[in-house]
This record gives sequence, structure tokens and C-alpha cells, in this order.
Amino acid sequence: MPLHMFQQALDFLERSGIKQARFLGGEPTLHPGFPMLVEHVMERELSLLVFSNGNMPEVALACLERITADRLSVLMNIGRPDETSPHAHTRQVEVLQRLGSRVLLGLNIDTPGVQCDFVLELIETYGLARTVRLGLAHPVVNGENHVLRPKYYPGVGQRILEFVGQARTIAIKVEFDCGFVPCMFSPEGLELLGDSVNELGTRCNPILDILPDGQVISCYPLAALHQERLPEFETASWLRKQFETRLTPYRSLGIFKECSGCEFRQNGMCAGGCLAAAMQRLRHDAFRWVRPQSPVSDSLPAAGTYRINDRPDQSLEEQERAAKWVIPYVDQPLSFWKQLADNYGQHIKEVYVPLPGRILGSGRPAQSTEFLDQLLRHSPFAISALINPIVLPGPIDELAPRIVEAVKKLTDECDLAEMTVSDLLLAEHLHAIFPKIPLTASVLMDISHPNQVLMLRDIFHNLVPASRIMRNLQALKVLKEAFPGKIRLIVNEACLSHCPFRVQHFYEMGSQIGHPHALCQNLLQHFPWMRLTGAWVLPQHLHFYDGVYDELKLAGRVTLRDPDAYRKVLEAYIYRTPLFPNEIGGGPASILTPIAISENFFAQTLACGQRCHACSVCQEYWRLMEGDFS
Repeated sequence: MPLHMFQQALDFLERSGIKQARFLGGEPTLHPGFPMLVEHVMERELSLLVFSNGNMPEVALACLERITADRLSVLMNIGRPDETSPHAHTRQVEVLQRLGSRVLLGLNIDTPGVQCDFVLELIETYGLARTVRLGLAHPVVNGENHVLRPKYYPGVGQRILEFVGQARTIAIKVEFDCGFVPCMFSPEGLELLGDSVNELGTRCNPILDILPDGQVISCYPLAALHQERLPEFETASWLRKQFETRLTPYRSLGIFKECSGCEFRQNGMCAGGCLAAAMQRLRHDAFRWVRPQSPVSDSLPAAGTYRINDRPDQSLEEQERAAKWVIPYVDQPLSFWKQLADNYGQHIKEVYVPLPGRILGSGRPAQSTEFLDQLLRHSPFAISALINPIVLPGPIDELAPRIVEAVKKLTDECDLAEMTVSDLLLAEHLHAIFPKIPLTASVLMDISHPNQVLMLRDIFHNLVPASRIMRNLQALKVLKEAFPGKIRLIVNEACLSHCPFRVQHFYEMGSQIGHPHALCQNLLQHFPWMRLTGAWVLPQHLHFYDGVYDELKLAGRVTLRDPDAYRKVLEAYIYRTPLFPNEIGGGPASILTPIAISENFFAQTLACGQRCHACSVCQEYWRLMEGDFS
């Protein structure tokens, strides 16, 4: 870090009311201007905390030796003597001897067989600070490093409890860094830890590490997730809010699949462990999937070959800005929609509403419309109408006049931007009478082949491909090439590919006969792994589809009626932040528990051809996920 940037960092600390400067590395004492940097800290009457491995040059040690214990702490991460080179160990011992009580020992736990007791002898021998700081080796997002995997936490927790008992007998305190979770310890162990329990699971927040070039990261494990420029006038409080805005969508994750139902988490006593460790559950490289042998899986290419992206030069931010979302109407006051417009307006193209009245269904059970008039008259978004029963309840000549009349009434209330239609004959009628209103071919038309595109006869401006090909990237690419208009993908519908119950289920949902039962449930009881084969795409896997769509659509008129769930799912998809499949509002064929879907596994489902009779990849993945990969 150059001096001018260092001075800006100190200005930031003072402006933020932070009384301590912390030097991190690497090994910060190797900075060629280390004594000068220390002098600047002392001149500003700040205290200093140096993170070190103890192998510091003499000029740095002599500099620190001159500072009194009330102004200096050196947090020294130290390994066992038998695991450290003789030269390094000799230098560490000299540092301990000369700095004494200014040294606080830290131990980074990176192996299940950790041994901690050796630090107690060091503290007694060299008169060090009577506190030990324990940390966990966390993963780095988007990278590979040596970590302690969460499945080893309970065993490590037992070793820590034994160490805490030993430390207490000689009045040495044990403190915990971030990422520890209460479930590492037995109930009796939690009692032994006393007040430390209050911080065990909740220490996961933006620390704010300032990099040499002036970029700021939340913490090292999350460095690849988001960075901010060190502000010229704002404070640390403001900067932490910027990071929390980006991190909040990930907070639903946990390091274990059981986190979602954990009592500690529900009571606010645990945040779910290190966020970077939780995100590993959704990463391709964290789950090296070994395909079972089968005629289909043997022929599958590597996961990296599945991505179809006609615009590889686009950054993620550019893709986010370019993607336009079509979102469902749920019966909420106008204030709900205005808040969405304030937060995500640049991403949203329109809100789709069912055709008012009871002329025909719209593919889902009838929903409350208490606030619909407010939205139609004052919507911050364009409005489109759904006219898409899976089958018409009568001949088109009898139904068309009533439908046309309903559309006319709707256009009197709002500037209707689009109509989604599931019947070709009905579309011809509507196109003839309302030629300026674009038509979208509904997913219920089941368009999956270029030959069907010819049958649409230039009536439709947009096309929502059939659910059956949502896991077939090649089919989607061919359809996009064949259709002259825009392709719109529904990303969170969970219907099974080629489901034999689909027509009857959608007929019952749209026929206003009450809330229908999910007809596939008996099938899924016998073959639960089929839930993995549905039409859904998780936010973190949208990049596989870049280049095969123009617009994206969120389903959920029923499943996302809760406004908090609606906002959470919409934001996750817009910014491509991870969700588990049970969180997306996909309906009864969804995965109903928090199961991690790795990139490698998902990629394989995009090119397998859904030949489940000849392939056991999904069956094996389901079986393994019952034991989790944590």
C-alpha cells in the first residue's frame, strides 16, 4: 500500500470514529515502509493491532518493541513447533520474548485433529497476553484454499471444549473469531462456554478490509463477491450498509442443510456460519460430482461445455442490466409495487395480471383482486394480461366476443402492453381486433420445436418455450434461431418434464373449482429424485442460459403471495444470488427441503436429454444429497 493510500485509510478510520488501526497481510511487517506507517498511526493517537505470523524482520520488531502495551497488540497466528521450520520457530520465540504481554496468540483451526494445548505453555513461559484467539480456516469464494469443512465442526467443537477447560484452570481466556456456530458444541459444552455463547453464531458481518489499491472488501473469504472503493467522505457505517445490501440475499444460506430449521437460527442466536462456507454448498468445485456409469452419462461432456453464451464479452453487471423481467401480480397495495419500482424498476418490464372477470381461467387458481384496480390505474410498471387456459371451455366463436369485451374494458383502465394467450385461434381473433397490442405465446401452448413456430404464423411477438425443454439448452437455442420475436423463459416453474398430469392439473387450476390437489404427488412419493428434473433454474445458474433468451419471467401468483418472499425471490433472480430450490416458489413438484444443487450436477441435466430410464445421475445425486455434502 502506497503512503497516500495509507493516509486516506487513516483519515477514514478517524472520520468513522474507529480508534484502532489494524495491519493485515500476508505478513504486514514485510512492508518496506513499516516503521514509517507505524509512526503515522502513533502520531494520530490511534492504537495498533498487527496480525503477524511472527517471522518479522528486525527493523519491524525493533519498531514494535518501542511501543507500550496500552497502544499495541500483536495477534500472532502460531503453529505447533513440530510443524514449523526450525528457523521460523526460533524467530517466533525471539518475538515472543521481546514483545511479551503485547502478544496475543491466535490459532487457526484447519484440521479436525487440531491440538491447542501447546499455546498455554507459550503464554506461561513468555508472559504473553492471557487470551487465546481461535479461528476457523474458511473457504474463499470463487477460489480454492485449504479449509476446515463444516462436517468436521462437531469433532473440533469437542476438542475446543477440552482446551477451554484446560485454559480456565490457569486463568487464560479463550475468544472466538467469526464462523463458529453453536451446534458445534454439546448442550453441556455451551454451558461451559458461558458468555462466549452469545457471540458464537452471530459474528458474520462486513469487517471492511482496505486493500493496497484502495478497494474495500467485506472480508477475505468474500473478497471475490463484491468490492467498494474507499469513500472520500463517507464513514464505515455507510460502507457496511453498501456491503450488507449485496450480502443480504445470501443470508438465507447456511453451512448445513439443517440450518433452515435450526432453533439457534430461528431464535437469532446463529447466522448460519461463515457466509463463504455456506456459499460453497452451491459451488460447482465444492461438489466434485462423479457420474454413475450409464449409456447416457458416459456420453456427457464436461460441465464447462454446456454454457451457450452469444455475448461472452458481457460482464455479469451488464447481463443484469440487460435482462428484463416480467413479474406476476399478487394482491398487494400500490405501495408494494412502488417499492419494487424504486428498488428494481430498471430490471422490470411489466406485471402480468389475470383477465378480470370469470369468463375463463388463467392457468392458476383464482386469486384475490382487492387491490387490482389500484394497480391498473396507477401502476409504475406496464401491465399485461393472461388469457391462457390450457383448454378453452367452449368453441372459439362462442367465447371470443366475451373475451374481446373483457379486453376492451381492461384497456379502458390501463395502457395494456401485452397479452399472453394459450390458444392459436383465440390469438388470431385478438390480433385482428387489437393489432397494436403484442401477443405472447403462453408456456401452456407447449411450443418446443421449430415446426410449431411455423404454425404461429407471425401472430406472436414473444414466445415462452415449453417447460419440457427448460433443461435442454440445445433445444432452446434451436427454438431461438427459428422464432423471429423474443424468447421469454420462466425460471421458477417446477413442473416435471413431460408430466402426464400437466394438462389435467392446469385445467383444474384454471376452472375455478377450488384449490386443486397436486396430481403428481403419488408419483413423487415413489420417485422423489424426479424433483431434480423439473423446469426450474436457480438464480446462480442463470448464466448457463445467457444467449438463449431475451426476457425472463417469474411465476408465483400463488406461491409468492407473501410480499417478503416475493421480494426475496425477485431480488435473488435479478442479481443472480443463490437460493435453494425450495425457496424459489416453484409449486408442488419443487424440492421441498434445502438441498444444494451444484453447478456441475445442474450442467449435466442440461444435456442429458431427460432420458431418465437410461440414466441414474439424478437418482444417485438425490441419494447422496440426503446425506448432504457439507
